[in-house]
Amino acid sequence: MKYLLLINNDAAAAERWRSLSPAEAQKLREKEMPRWNELFQWMGERGIEVQGLELADPGEARVVRVRDRETFVSDGPFAETKELLGGYLLAELDDLDQAIEIAERIPTGKGSIEIRPLATQ
Repeated sequence: MKYLLLINNDAAAAERWRSLSPAEAQKLREKEMPRWNELFQWMGERGIEVQGLELADPGEARVVRVRDRETFVSDGPFAETKELLGGYLLAELDDLDQAIEIAERIPTGKGSIEIRPLATQ
């Protein structure tokens, strides 16, 4: 079954990230990459093929709503939240237990991982 793992970042940490200079952000990113590389190596050793991407800052997002055939585009998202969607992984996995095992290894700091099985047809 395919599972989508939604990687949520702590909103306060995301706000601190925005205040960093490009050099500071690059330094922190380089510090985190070994943890991500460990995760990808671990999955590769188990034959788990995964797709995933980091998302840009939510301030660059747009929300599209269609009401009575009229389209409205706004900056977004606007939800009051303590977490922001920061990226995702999509993988064909044996079961929910394997998805949980991967989620435990994702370096999120104070964030969380939402696991969603894809709907079958």
